Amino acid sequence: MDEFAHSAHPYQRKIMFQIWHGRDTLVSRSSNAPLAPLTETDGYAEADGTDGASGHWRFFSQWDEQHQYRVVVAESHAVRDELIGHIAWRLLIPALFGLPLLGGWVWLATRRGLTPLDAVAKQIATREPSRLQALTPAEAPHEIRPLVDALNGLFVRVEQTLEAERRFTADAAHELRTPLAALGIQAQVALRAQDAAERTHALEQLQVGADRGARLVNQLLTLARLDPETGLQKHPVLLDRLAEEVCAAHGAMALKKNIHLELDTTPTIVQGDADMLRILLRNLIDNAIQYTPAGGRVSVQVAKNTLTVTDTGPGIPAHERAMVLCRFYRLAGQDMEGSGLGLSIVDRIAELHGAQLELADGGSGGLLVRVRFAAPAAGAQG
Repeated sequence: MDEFAHSAHPYQRKIMFQIWHGRDTLVSRSSNAPLAPLTETDGYAEADGTDGASGHWRFFSQWDEQHQYRVVVAESHAVRDELIGHIAWRLLIPALFGLPLLGGWVWLATRRGLTPLDAVAKQIATREPSRLQALTPAEAPHEIRPLVDALNGLFVRVEQTLEAERRFTADAAHELRTPLAALGIQAQVALRAQDAAERTHALEQLQVGADRGARLVNQLLTLARLDPETGLQKHPVLLDRLAEEVCAAHGAMALKKNIHLELDTTPTIVQGDADMLRILLRNLIDNAIQYTPAGGRVSVQVAKNTLTVTDTGPGIPAHERAMVLCRFYRLAGQDMEGSGLGLSIVDRIAELHGAQLELADGGSGGLLVRVRFAAPAAGAQG
């Protein structure tokens, strides 16, 4: 038993053992173990120390297979508490020094990673509203590339929209300049008229010019209202009844020019905006009547989700049919007054409704305009 005393580890002083032969003969023990049995209980047990062993102890006893020898081991709870304390300090001390370093490293890495975002934000905050060039951060991580690309795409679309607005404003100003100048001239003629007949004629021309200018302004306002549209609130529209309404409104205009206005419809429902479709019909019928000579014929037909307007006017050459859909484009050599906006408005409304616009020969030298709408959903027509 002396060898246990000389080789005792500091922790070993807080651990005791006994080896018994039977329950009465002590064969061996640690130097700090008493001569009396540590415990009479087989298996685990706990108790306060005895024979000078202070503190709270945990015991474990086990017999051999022949039930001749019994080994009893005791461990002080102070050992576990001390080990827990040592382990906690070993973990806590590195954490006290390591966590600030780790936090600083994370902060530096985060700041470096967010620097491209700061550069993008600075570019956006300092640029002029009219400057819509693409963002060019010096370095951008892969993760924010989609954001930068999306912003650049937005700038391109805004630039295209602003450019279209600038062109529209310039074209509108150019188109308005002529009728306004004509109004001024007719007003001067009326003021300088020498007799009532000359004054009446000048005032009539002034009225015609005012009507023409009002029509141009209305078309410009219509086109300006259509341009920002990205979609329409679509509802079922009775296209045949809408055609009847617009044709009735143009009856007086057709009679005045001695034009035969025909209407042939079958019940047809399309999905769209009734006000926009009314503008589409009005422009088509108004153009057809305006460009058809006296004694001619204008035919309006609604059937199978298709609107067709045919006239016996001069028509449009095949190579210019795409151009007449552009704003302010007018055919050369025409003596009819117009703004060149009617068919562009029709084309825009058809586009918003997902319809197809076709221009073709009218069969008698005139023009045929066909608008094909998408077939309605099942049950939409009744």
